[in-house]
Formats: sequence, structure tokens, C-alpha cells
Amino acid sequence: MSSPDPLGSRVRALFSDLAHAGEPAGAAAERILRGEAGRESEGTRVHFTLCLGDGRVLEARYRAYGCPHTLATCEWLARSLEGRPAAALRPGAVGGLGGPLDWAQRLEIPPAKLGRLLTIEDALRNALSGLTIA
Repeated sequence: MSSPDPLGSRVRALFSDLAHAGEPAGAAAERILRGEAGRESEGTRVHFTLCLGDGRVLEARYRAYGCPHTLATCEWLARSLEGRPAAALRPGAVGGLGGPLDWAQRLEIPPAKLGRLLTIEDALRNALSGLTIA
């Protein structure tokens, strides 16, 4: 009998396809928001770049240092943010996606990893702190 997957199927699928990792092309962006949080020496560092244009997120990219749960959550958020209206990107429930507890539940991430998700949230909040919505 094999042991259960410590990552879970959702995290493993996202971690296997980190398509949004790296820098954005950003060519058509009217505005680029950047934010980061964490420290590699503490185990997690995340940097988000959001390219905005036509009132929505054209591209969402990240660079991250951390465990597979961290990278998978960044990937899920980047995928989920693309195409969303800029007006929905208020800090708090980021783009209607909730916060770290919601992400942990949705992606079946163990409670011991909540600190990593809080670092991800901080990076997004830091990116969004420069966003003004009329």
C-alpha cells in the first residue's frame, strides 16, 4: 500500500506546470505593478508583477523561492488574476479570490504552511498598494 501524496493532486498539478513563473512580456501594459515579500533565509520569498491594460490584468507573473506549496499557490493566483478587472484587485480578498485561509482550503494545503501563504499575500498586497481605482 502506497502512502498518500504529501503535496496533494491540486498542488502537484500546479507545481508541475509553473507557466507564469518569470518575468512578463508586458509590451501592451499601460501600468505595471510590482511587489515582494519574504526572505530566502527564512524559507520563502515571493515577487509578483501585474501588467494592467484596458482596465484588467493582462499578465500576472511571479518569481518565488519556497516549497512546492508556495510555488503552486503563486501559479494558481497568477492564473486566476489574469483577465480580472483592475477594479476587483483591492487588497483584502484579492480579486475576489479570498485570502490565505481560502487558498489553503481550495488547494488542500496543510495548516503548517499558512505562514508561506501569508508571505504570498504580503507580496500581492505590496504590488496592489500602488493601485488607485477611481
